[in-house]
Amino acid sequence: MSKLKLIFLALSLIMVVGIVDGHTKQTDASVLSINNSTPDGLKKYGKDSATCVKNLSLYREFYKQWRAGKYKDNNLLQQAEKSWRQCFFNCPIASKNMYIHGDRMMKTYIKLNKADSAVAQKYVDTLLMIYKQRIKYFGDDKKYPKGKLLGREAKDIMKYRVNESTVYYPMFVESFKLMGNNSEPTTLFYFYVASVRYVQQKHATRDLILENYVDIQDAIEYNIIRYADNPKELDRFQKVNENLEKNVSKFATCDKLVQLYGPKLKATPDDLQLAKNIVRFFEKRRCTKSDVYFDALEKVHAADPSPESAFAMGRLSFERKQFSKAKTYLVEAVNTLPDSLVVKKSSAYLLLAETYRSLKQPEAARSAALKILKYNPKEGMAYIIIGDLYTSSASKCALKGLRIAYWAAADQYAKAIAIADNPKTKEMAQKKLAVIKKSFPEKQDIFMRNLTEGEKVTVGCWINVDTVVRAKK
Repeated sequence: MSKLKLIFLALSLIMVVGIVDGHTKQTDASVLSINNSTPDGLKKYGKDSATCVKNLSLYREFYKQWRAGKYKDNNLLQQAEKSWRQCFFNCPIASKNMYIHGDRMMKTYIKLNKADSAVAQKYVDTLLMIYKQRIKYFGDDKKYPKGKLLGREAKDIMKYRVNESTVYYPMFVESFKLMGNNSEPTTLFYFYVASVRYVQQKHATRDLILENYVDIQDAIEYNIIRYADNPKELDRFQKVNENLEKNVSKFATCDKLVQLYGPKLKATPDDLQLAKNIVRFFEKRRCTKSDVYFDALEKVHAADPSPESAFAMGRLSFERKQFSKAKTYLVEAVNTLPDSLVVKKSSAYLLLAETYRSLKQPEAARSAALKILKYNPKEGMAYIIIGDLYTSSASKCALKGLRIAYWAAADQYAKAIAIADNPKTKEMAQKKLAVIKKSFPEKQDIFMRNLTEGEKVTVGCWINVDTVVRAKK
């Protein structure tokens, strides 16, 4: 800024101050009419309203010029900060923007003095004082409430005093308690980082990291769904989610989780809370194939059964080829899952149908497969399963030596093709239909048994359905 502009600015401000001083009664009356008071009786413009107004004008004008110059003129910064300090200490509720501007000025001073740690840390002290005073007087602000400000303060303490995890970690905890799913995305990420630092500095065990990770991940996933139609906000949470995944994967791989919690579960098999934590951790990390997860979930389900845990236990038992156990859990799941959860309900019946098939109970398998269609009418796998059941029974359910169950199976594959909305399911049904048609009897074999193409016949034994006579093409 040129000297001429500075002189002009000073003269303008002197005129403002003169007006204030020359009309004390009018000014005071005006101030009193808008003065808000804090619970301790502090007035908006402090004890000396004229001086407060003067300093507000000075700092704001210098700050405006500093900002216009892209925050590069240190002389303007010093002038703004000088008057700003007077307002900060003498009329702290005069302006909320005063705290926003003070934050910017102190961080600039910290950067300018990074070569002198002692001086820089004094400005850090002032920065933290700004946060505390802002929370005290403006902590109920709707846009920037106490919880959000605590999160930002904790981030700055971690940035400038990284070893003081006993200071900033509890602040992140309190911020998260206050804000929950409304936490800022960067605060969520640095809450996780603070948890790691807190553990690394020997103030807690590694379990703390995973406990906080699960809660943080829940909040992120909530907001990814919440902002599905808001690209800007969605991008912020997705980026944090990616960064969180990169960081947590360094030490929370499935193998490491098994190594950490396997021995703990064996040592304290009756610790239900440990089992619940294992289930949460392993599910978040998608480590549900391990025996540790299976054993923990089994304990949790036994103590506090739910439709979801019954379904999960059924799936895991099926994957381990423990079909009788899978049947028990899946029957429980389909009987307790609410009909409103159509996707889960149809998936549970699908797995139950496969389980009955593995147990060689074809009628029960068909019954379960048909139930799939009640909840998902376009699930072609229901008809594919039934078609496969008919195919596997073809030798037992023959007519005059002909494996007529193949015709019934073909009918089921055709139905699957007609309804399936999943391209892979449709393709699977088409391939199975093409294969089964090759197993149809020859025309002479049909003729020799006094059958006619197109004639209606009933497939016997457990299948007991009508179909149509067809020959191999």
